[in-house]
Amino acid sequence: MPAVYYMLVSLLDVAGHASSSLRFIRDSPETVWALASLSLFIDTFVYMLTVSMLPEILQDSMGAPESANGVVTAMFGVGAVLGCFVSGILSDRIRERRGLQMISSLIYSVSGIVFYFARHYYQILLFRLIDGIASGVACTLLYASIGDVYPANLLAFKVAIVYFCNNIAYTIGPICGQRLFDMAGVKGPAALVIALGLLKLVALFVFSNDSLAIRSAVRSRAYVSAADDSTFSKSHESVASMSIPRLLMQPPVIISTLSIVTSIGIQCMLEGLVPLHVVDKLNHDQDNGITFVILGLVFTIMVPIVGKATDSLIEWRGETMRYYAMMFGAAATVCSVLLMALANSYAVMMVGYAFFAVADLCMFIPAQSAYGDFVNGANTDSMARGYSISVFAWALGAISLPPIGTALYSRFGFSRPSIAIAAIPCAICAIACLLFIIYDKRKHR
Repeated sequence: MPAVYYMLVSLLDVAGHASSSLRFIRDSPETVWALASLSLFIDTFVYMLTVSMLPEILQDSMGAPESANGVVTAMFGVGAVLGCFVSGILSDRIRERRGLQMISSLIYSVSGIVFYFARHYYQILLFRLIDGIASGVACTLLYASIGDVYPANLLAFKVAIVYFCNNIAYTIGPICGQRLFDMAGVKGPAALVIALGLLKLVALFVFSNDSLAIRSAVRSRAYVSAADDSTFSKSHESVASMSIPRLLMQPPVIISTLSIVTSIGIQCMLEGLVPLHVVDKLNHDQDNGITFVILGLVFTIMVPIVGKATDSLIEWRGETMRYYAMMFGAAATVCSVLLMALANSYAVMMVGYAFFAVADLCMFIPAQSAYGDFVNGANTDSMARGYSISVFAWALGAISLPPIGTALYSRFGFSRPSIAIAAIPCAICAIACLLFIIYDKRKHR
């Protein structure tokens, strides 16, 4: 009996330690950050998993015209916009992040079930619409959760690592999807989509508390440096909510939105034009996707570096440095596109493309973290609404500039359209940053 007693005591002691460890993990800001990274990885992986096979499914199996591919992509955009705005408004109103993210996990699995049984074109449209809704909810709330628990001088690096996971998923997703499709048809990728949705659901349920609860619990100086504006020391009960239209009237939000639309729009435009240009003008027929590998590699390596540099600048000289970074990114983007336009060899073209990747990150990373910093600094209960604007800006950039670039390329070639399309929005973005810097300096005299 004593041996059994001591065994039970030991087991209870181990269980107590395990429970304490799990409680520490659930209440840690680092867990929010890790799960946000996992969430964006799953979101991008699910999208890219099915990208490479959809043309084969639509044209070969279903006999749909090639124009159907664009409609399928548009359905994803419609779902994403719907998901981001509904979740942003609802999350701030009911003060809940984790529960809505768990719902988005189930929506991923539902989209996988629809894809698993898809036999007709309308079912593919439904799959992409549902997937878009899940993506809009997930992206809005994962960024909002990070903004809840980290101050300005740490936020850019956290966002950068989340985006790092996005780049990895972007690279390996199509390869994995095509392999699964070759082995098991549609059911292979669809089953993986279902499993990833459930994986995210379990991870959120077991390992994480709601980020708003964590924010209240860890509002201490451990996460706030001397350069911070005491964001977490403010009373949470005193905050007021801002509507999306009112948020869009705030200069930091306007500038950040413009920066994201510009960076994502130019990036997506070049992703469509560069492969055409290297074949048509630079006689590089055997590309085999190496252009995108180079771009993805530079993005993957540089994104944490740019994030850390942004945080260091803000900690060194204050929040204004964020706008200097975006202004530098806008100017560097124009220079990189000019180098690409003047390139007379594939090697020079790739140097310009790599330079563009770095410049693009200098616009995107400071802008993406600015929403959380503004909401925290303004002490307003509108974090999810702010990041719903960010997701919408991302979608707007992805669907606005690429069609313009493609249409102009067919008539004028690569150089003039790419320079013009890059220069105009980058100039507007840089001027807006400069005006805000001047305004901020006069305000604090």
